[in-house]
Amino acid sequence: MKKDNFLHDQRFQLLYLALLTSRKVKPLSRWEKSLGYREKQTLKKFDLVLEPVTRFCDNGKKIDEFVFSTSSRYLSAYTHHFDYKPLRFTHTQRKIEGFLFGYPSCCVENFIHNGYTPNPYIDKEQKLLFHWICPECRISPSLFPLYESIFNECKELYALEFSHNLHSPFIQFFKKALPYAAAVTFSLGTLSHLHADLHWVPVPGDEDNDYLTNSEELITGVFPSGETHTIAQNNKAIIDSLPRGVSANSCYVIEHPAYGFYNCPVCGVTVNMGYVTVHNPMHVLEIDIPYIALHFMEHGSFSYIIEDDTTRIDIALLNKTIAPLDTLHHALATPDDTDNDGLNNTAELYFDMEIDNPYTHDIGIDDGHEISQALIENISKLLVIPSGTTPPTDSIYIEPLLVYGVEDCTICGRTQNMGMAVIHNPIQGSSMTFPFMALHYMSHGRFVYDGTTNQGEIDPIALCVLLDLDLVAIDEFPEIAHKFGYRVMSFPNPFNTAATISFETANLHEVAYLEIYNMKGQKVKELPIANPSQDHQISVTWDGTDINGNAVPSGIYLVKAHTENSEEVYQKIVLVR
Repeated sequence: MKKDNFLHDQRFQLLYLALLTSRKVKPLSRWEKSLGYREKQTLKKFDLVLEPVTRFCDNGKKIDEFVFSTSSRYLSAYTHHFDYKPLRFTHTQRKIEGFLFGYPSCCVENFIHNGYTPNPYIDKEQKLLFHWICPECRISPSLFPLYESIFNECKELYALEFSHNLHSPFIQFFKKALPYAAAVTFSLGTLSHLHADLHWVPVPGDEDNDYLTNSEELITGVFPSGETHTIAQNNKAIIDSLPRGVSANSCYVIEHPAYGFYNCPVCGVTVNMGYVTVHNPMHVLEIDIPYIALHFMEHGSFSYIIEDDTTRIDIALLNKTIAPLDTLHHALATPDDTDNDGLNNTAELYFDMEIDNPYTHDIGIDDGHEISQALIENISKLLVIPSGTTPPTDSIYIEPLLVYGVEDCTICGRTQNMGMAVIHNPIQGSSMTFPFMALHYMSHGRFVYDGTTNQGEIDPIALCVLLDLDLVAIDEFPEIAHKFGYRVMSFPNPFNTAATISFETANLHEVAYLEIYNMKGQKVKELPIANPSQDHQISVTWDGTDINGNAVPSGIYLVKAHTENSEEVYQKIVLVR
């Protein structure tokens, strides 16, 4: 197993922390996940004293964490300063934490004021440590040999988990090297957060075995790795809470039961063969979800099985459809934001938004959420290139820089790796670096972010330029449509192969042709209009291709109806492939 792969395995991370702490390389360590009885007993066999600590998010959610040390003095100091306290940190608290965890004071001070300052150790020794090394640090380099030695010991102990041969050569090392090695064989295999439900279906392209692809992790805000089951269960709860029946200004669900039932191939429960449609009338979005898929979501899986066929819910479309209900992270205020919509005033002007109107386009989400959603969608399509591999020279890509260490979102409590994401644009020769926590907040509609380690704000304008996007697009519904009696419709909407665009008007002879635009304002195709029918209707079919006959990507498109007297009418349609 490569060194980087251990970064994703929490069994290895806990063992590594235990070794560092028992050797007193770290005076105190913190574990921000749950610990079962056997895991606690394992830590005790390393002669580590364990203390539970309770913290609180901004939404009142209680977060349980654990600290452990060979010294009760460090435990008492930590609980005194942090037990039953908010997850937010002051500079003083950050210094106290750095001291208790054994971080060099120069690195702590630099991190408080400068965050992730570039250093020459990013792709090398930085991954072994739990603090970010300041550029001129003289202490951290002296620690590298010790950390490297313990890391290698940890790998050998970890390998015992996979060895069922009592005569393995690792056993001799195991007997001689460490007095606490018995703790590893006692229950190392239980130190896993992946207590998988049998409903969890493996996902192609899931490199870190968390049941999400890189793209889905970015969309849902858990990149570079996350607990899929909680996201699926939360989305199921949201769907269950939506009103059943048509609504003009809120998300709703229409039930489509069928005469027939499936038996779940995992647990055998009987499920109706029908489906539900989740509608977002403000953003003109909808998604069909079979009842059997809801059953699997309730168990924590976005994939579901029907008669031996495995299908997966379109997480990106679902996330966008229920976006108006995702407002928890909006509680974090954005500086210089007159209308409190998560977009600072400079960005409002750049993206052609209204500074004093948080819902410029009236699509159910505020302006900040709308722009962050568009950006995170584009980021989710980027190639993820691990450090040390050959990057592309002709396309934008994202490089994850993981470290040993995690932090919590102070709003929802979600745990993220404490490292960074770097988006490179080799064509421009430019890049942007920000914490994974920032991506977490962007996926939930905000450019400001607040974790227990990292706080700040992403510049949406700079990010838009880096991604080579133009989000300033035509987005109008002029009153002229009512004035001249036009009514524009399209069905189905969203569509995935072809959409029929219909017009009703008393002045049909004035309508000359249709134009299809993407959200950058670029014309995709022009469609001529044939003679109208006797009932004053015309219909034009668009097959989702551009002027050259090439299939256009998924997204929102604008239908523009031209008339002979130069009046114009608009309608949004959504293509989902």
